[in-house]
Amino acid sequence: MSETEPQNQPVKFGTFGGVFVPNVLTILGVIMFMRTGWVVGQVGLFSGLIILCIANTITLLTSLSLSAVATNTRVGRGGAYFMVSRSLGLEIGGSIGVPLFLAQAVSVAFYVIGFTESLIPFFPELNTQLWAVLVISAIFGITLIGSEIAIKAQYFIFAILVLSLVSFFSGGSDLVHLEANLGSNRAPDAVPFWAVFAIFFPAVTGVMSGASMSGDLKNPAKSIPAGTLGAVIVTFAVYAVQMWWLARNADRPALLGDPVIMNEIARVPALIYAGLWAATLSSALASLLAAPRTLQALAGDGVLPRFLARTSGKKQEPRVALVVSFTIAILCVFIGDLNAIAPIISMFFLATYGMLNFISFLEKVVGNPSHRPTFRVHWALSLLGALGCAWVMFLLNPLATVAAILAMAGLYFYLRQKRYQAAWGDIRSGLWFSLTRFGLLRFQTSTQHSRNWRPVILVLAGNPAARPRLVKFANWMESKCGFLFLCQILIGPWEKVVPRLAGAKQAIDTFIKENNYSAAAQVITADSLDAGVTNLIEATGVGPITPNTVLMGWSEDDHKHDIYQHTVRRILLSKKNLIFYIGADKDFTDRLDSHIDIWWRSKRNGILMATLAHLISTNTTWRKHKVRIFMVIENEEGLEDAQTNMQTQLKEYRIDAETIVMTSDKPIRETIVETSKFSEIVFLGINLEAGDNDERIYEEMEKTNDDLYGHIFVTRSWEDFSA
Repeated sequence: MSETEPQNQPVKFGTFGGVFVPNVLTILGVIMFMRTGWVVGQVGLFSGLIILCIANTITLLTSLSLSAVATNTRVGRGGAYFMVSRSLGLEIGGSIGVPLFLAQAVSVAFYVIGFTESLIPFFPELNTQLWAVLVISAIFGITLIGSEIAIKAQYFIFAILVLSLVSFFSGGSDLVHLEANLGSNRAPDAVPFWAVFAIFFPAVTGVMSGASMSGDLKNPAKSIPAGTLGAVIVTFAVYAVQMWWLARNADRPALLGDPVIMNEIARVPALIYAGLWAATLSSALASLLAAPRTLQALAGDGVLPRFLARTSGKKQEPRVALVVSFTIAILCVFIGDLNAIAPIISMFFLATYGMLNFISFLEKVVGNPSHRPTFRVHWALSLLGALGCAWVMFLLNPLATVAAILAMAGLYFYLRQKRYQAAWGDIRSGLWFSLTRFGLLRFQTSTQHSRNWRPVILVLAGNPAARPRLVKFANWMESKCGFLFLCQILIGPWEKVVPRLAGAKQAIDTFIKENNYSAAAQVITADSLDAGVTNLIEATGVGPITPNTVLMGWSEDDHKHDIYQHTVRRILLSKKNLIFYIGADKDFTDRLDSHIDIWWRSKRNGILMATLAHLISTNTTWRKHKVRIFMVIENEEGLEDAQTNMQTQLKEYRIDAETIVMTSDKPIRETIVETSKFSEIVFLGINLEAGDNDERIYEEMEKTNDDLYGHIFVTRSWEDFSA
């Protein structure tokens, strides 16, 4: 759905007709007519008012959060779905929006079935399913003509509801029962307080009916806060006065035993049934107005097939979505027992309310500069509303809560696989920025100890898609406990290479995302390789999170170039660990042994190699591989002491490996080749120093390269290091 609405919009609705009336008609529903008297009879007037205050507090907090969110962004079609998706992304918005649409569509059937069942005392032979279909069809006909006709129909229903309340409050009994009804029911079969609360709470959950009309409002940012808060305040007053009037004019047995006790108190009893019917029909009408608009918004964003978002007529009504909603409602009538589905539907509504509270809370604490709502709400109130919704969900029905959470989680992961690219900015980037900022500032001031060393590796990968094994090896060493910077240096005249920067960066970002690496892309321009490496080492990272290790590949000709040796010296002068990976261009073979070998020459390189080998072995691919540490000494007399010393060091650094100390009369390179020729990974320490320019070292590395499969040359920085 486009973020920009067409200019030739149909006639839209104001605060009263578009928000206030739909909300009031949904809140003052079946619970008011058939359960409020029972609530007072069970817990008494005082506790009944407490239940009302707790329930309305959660609703009021949700309304405040809804108002804050609605005034912080342009609100389009889809109501609650639109607000959630624009704040937390399409995946979360869709996981809330699809169940919300289904809840709205199925609710049409619930309300109409309630209406037809209330007719049974007058028409005992009534076929409730047939009449439910006829009533839904009539409501469908009203909404099919257009939302404007539906809004006018709501005015008529609203008038009937007002007349029924006038009839109720103008009536009364000759006896006053108020004092007897102040306290709770003390009978053995009395229902506990929180069980009564759970039955009453759905009465106040109609605050989203008006918000669902967001795309049809003249000014959503003005109408949603005013209409919603106005409806909450008015309906709270109606329920409070109704409880008092019931407690005053009916005794406890009548409150508990007569579900339509209002009929006995009213001056014109027939108007109570008229109000009851008006309440059920208005709720059905409001739901059949809301459901298609939620579906239209979902389809417009591509969460559901886009043909569902098609409109027709001069007023651009979502008639395709309306037909789908009508069909679902009709099918639900023939399902039969809907009681098992009803609690889950309530959970979807409450989950939506809780998410809106949570969004309002996040928007404030994340501190996005774009967060400038004209209706301001303190973050603590929004957080309290979110927690209240979660608490009520579990209070109403724990199993239904779990079922709703699992359904929404499944939708979230399904939608996440579709990898949406939204055309708007949501709150998630701001959330991660705030968390990152918080962590960096705390990390900056924390005590840095070598015991907490983690591999932050600068990988000179070039185009990583061309060197996937080098990057995969880096990912194994990082092992989800460090970080990778995949770097590419574009060498050449600045004016020629700069146009390639964006494309190269995008290619690496795509590579990282497709392979799910813990990495960030870094692409720079430079006149030469060593200048580029120097710039990368100096500029890569944020605050204290900077590379401590450089990983680079090795080819047979690289070491012969002075520029390559100069680059190596630059890295060592920067006090970075340096790792040469020499298996990048070799084919895998089935003849290899499941070994990770380390050739220990000194503690300086040995501990780093052992730590990297340990990290690699924690990956699923290498979990069954055996880590072996070899050490060659000159004298056999020192074998036992060397073995004991080696095991002591490994125990100190908590590394699980087999230690093998040996003597050999052969050159060390031959011993390494004979022992580790078919090992999958071989770590070799080299004693390169920043000032070295010894061609013999590079020649020795090249000879070893010819005889081993996948091996790594490691040289340590001079900085203190501990595993």
